[in-house]
Amino acid sequence: MVTGPSRRNFRPSVIGRWATRQGNANHMGTGMSRLLYFDLETKYSADEVGGWSNIMDMGMSVGVIYDTTDQDYHVYLEHQIPALIEHLKKGDLIVGFNSVGFDLRVVAGSQPTNELRHRLYLELQALNNLDILTEVTNVLGHRLKLDSIARPTLETAKSADGLQALRWYKEGRMDLIIEYCKQDVAVTRGVHEFALKNGYLLYESRAGVKKVEIDLGLKQTAEQPAAEQMSLFD
Repeated sequence: MVTGPSRRNFRPSVIGRWATRQGNANHMGTGMSRLLYFDLETKYSADEVGGWSNIMDMGMSVGVIYDTTDQDYHVYLEHQIPALIEHLKKGDLIVGFNSVGFDLRVVAGSQPTNELRHRLYLELQALNNLDILTEVTNVLGHRLKLDSIARPTLETAKSADGLQALRWYKEGRMDLIIEYCKQDVAVTRGVHEFALKNGYLLYESRAGVKKVEIDLGLKQTAEQPAAEQMSLFD
């Protein structure tokens, strides 16, 4: 069940209004006119496809792009992956959380052969990507969950998790997956725009809330090892 907006659980429209108050990301240090915020949900878990080394076999159930050009969410289902890919190619910058190491691999897995999968992944990886998880990991030396950043930074949290999205897929509840994925995109956008404006993020640690200074105005194209994806659905 997806709950309504609250201090700890905002819908995309609420996050979007927060981001708008912070200012347009086009004028916050990126120097780019078309930003795409991207996330997807999968059909299968790592266990169902034989482990995290088989990310490309997990299949996309829903992909969502927030495009700053029209300031709207664009939803893509599995059969619309070619259109999603074309949309990604039109962006000046693609912003995600664990996007280079995970999301783009899932998209590449839509191809029928390993050779075509590898080729598409390299093509997507060569686009102007900024993976917030990779940037944070490079600064801190360890990974964080999106929730552990969003809660103290934006005073919000994800409405569900990846495992719940997998259960919804098995139940045929694509409507709930779409709303959940939109919210993830909204949170990612909020985190990015906060960092652009303020030059730092807050995050939860065992010692309490901490602050990390970070520059998210630059692109990220480095590949993240697949072996580091295992906390995705924690």
